[in-house]
Amino acid sequence: MPLNNQKDAWQAALYILARRSHSEYELRQKLYHKDYTIDEVDKAVFRLLEYGYLNDADFANQLFMKYSKMGKYSLYTIISKLKQHGVPDSIIQTVKNSHDSEEEWQAALKLVKKRFKSWDETNKEKIYRFLATRGFSTTVIHKVVEKMNDFEI
Repeated sequence: MPLNNQKDAWQAALYILARRSHSEYELRQKLYHKDYTIDEVDKAVFRLLEYGYLNDADFANQLFMKYSKMGKYSLYTIISKLKQHGVPDSIIQTVKNSHDSEEEWQAALKLVKKRFKSWDETNKEKIYRFLATRGFSTTVIHKVVEKMNDFEI
């Protein structure tokens, strides 16, 4: 028995959004999974957009800030996570352009300091691999290694 007999798509969408923010894509998928028709989902989403309860740009900015503040993700990884949430590429590009590259290399440096308790030239290659597997760019990795050469951990 489909769940749409118990609640309409609008009520179900409000219930879903009350727990956490979602992208429009994610919300649509959840409502389709609950066996609501395309027309019911379209009407509910349109109403949510009208009221401002659903906004992909705000969602993307909140998620980006959350992951940035965690200090353990590269820009590439954060973008990948935004794509997994179904955020449109145009919004991702806008969020990416507002990104401060200083934060990314600070996050990489923090990760290296946490992971490697001592610094010597033999760790250099390990640091390159460690940061590269986490999606950091070669520019950021070079900057971290230069910083590590200047100072002891």
